[in-house]
Amino acid sequence: MKKVLILAYDFPPYNSIGAQRPHSWLLYFKEFGLEPIVVTRHWDRPISGPDDCNLPSRTRSVTTEINDHGTIVRAPFEPSLRDRLIPRSGIRFTILRKILSVWQLMFEHYFESADNKRSIMKAAKEVLNQNKVDLILACGEPFVLFRYAAQLSQEFGIPWIGDYRDGWSTNYRWDDAKVYGLIQKHVQQRVELDVTRSATVLTTAAPSFSERVGKLTGRNVNDIPVIYNGYFEEKFEGIGNTPLSAEFTIIHAGTLYYFQRVETFLQGANLLLKDLPQEKFKVVFYGLNFYPAQIDRINAAKGNVTVEFVDKQPHETMLRTLASSHVQLLLATPEKHQIYAKVFDYMGTGRPILMVENDHGPLEEMLNDRKNAAICSSADEVSEALKRFMTEPALLTTIRNEDHTFTRRNQARRMAELVHKVIDAQA
Repeated sequence: MKKVLILAYDFPPYNSIGAQRPHSWLLYFKEFGLEPIVVTRHWDRPISGPDDCNLPSRTRSVTTEINDHGTIVRAPFEPSLRDRLIPRSGIRFTILRKILSVWQLMFEHYFESADNKRSIMKAAKEVLNQNKVDLILACGEPFVLFRYAAQLSQEFGIPWIGDYRDGWSTNYRWDDAKVYGLIQKHVQQRVELDVTRSATVLTTAAPSFSERVGKLTGRNVNDIPVIYNGYFEEKFEGIGNTPLSAEFTIIHAGTLYYFQRVETFLQGANLLLKDLPQEKFKVVFYGLNFYPAQIDRINAAKGNVTVEFVDKQPHETMLRTLASSHVQLLLATPEKHQIYAKVFDYMGTGRPILMVENDHGPLEEMLNDRKNAAICSSADEVSEALKRFMTEPALLTTIRNEDHTFTRRNQARRMAELVHKVIDAQA
């Protein structure tokens, strides 16, 4: 059985969307003839906010866990000076923290002192010294893992694949960057071009990512396969019997980005309340306590809509919560064609989906044929869609997804086939 070294920063027990992607490779690769060895960091502290990710791990040594699926090697996390200053208040610490953030972002690829993830590199190197590995698979971000893969590939003569679950210098967050951001983008772009040059294959999580990466690197976009995120089908067994919430509930799960049109949705919900003041419903944003700036944004636009903010939940708990919803809210924008990981869990529950605004891209294509999905581009359309959901019971039917295209297992199979292809080509 061929061995694959997987470099992943986000990984269970850390409960993030980014952690699910490499975790699916660990769970399913053996089914497809690959033995995975994951190298990650210790996530042995409760994570209730982004600052908690910068706390030192409690375990101060490298540990190895072997189970039926493969091997997990966890390295200790040691916060940088920037990380240690995050809890400190005061203008002096704020200025110093910002300076160190710039240093860390721009120079982590050049100076070890600026790289707070280097323990993963050291642990991976030790794995390669003790095991014959056939391929290295790095999941970014953080994209410093790509650099580790490139260096280890050169040192040990092993091919590597760079998997973009987000963009690097092509990330949408740079689209609206000012002078400071453009300088950072330029630095990241130079590093990205240099590092990815040695990758045998690059993969992405969305077609738009492949297009951007192809344009930057000069690779044919058809040679940059899209490996979608998907959903864990086995986690949906039995949740179809989950009772609906007593009150009509609209649920949004996970991250809200600055460019997603939550204001359009809230304007539409307020229009509905103006037309039908007797209607009772609430909108619950799960996991948004991680992002106080987005909470402020919603509060400024909510008007008369009842809104609640809830901490992150374990993934299995979140799936049952989604299954109890009347409508699942998917926020998007036509300017940025992204495939948000939550859409796969939404599809897996089979509950109705309301997308605002229409992305006129991959999300529209995925939802167009779903009988209990509504795609809206204006507040008026949102109001009408909500009215239909509330007055037409047939639209609230759970539609089970019989197509396994977007299961995590199927996407892991596609990645495994690619890994075999690269390994066989080296033989």
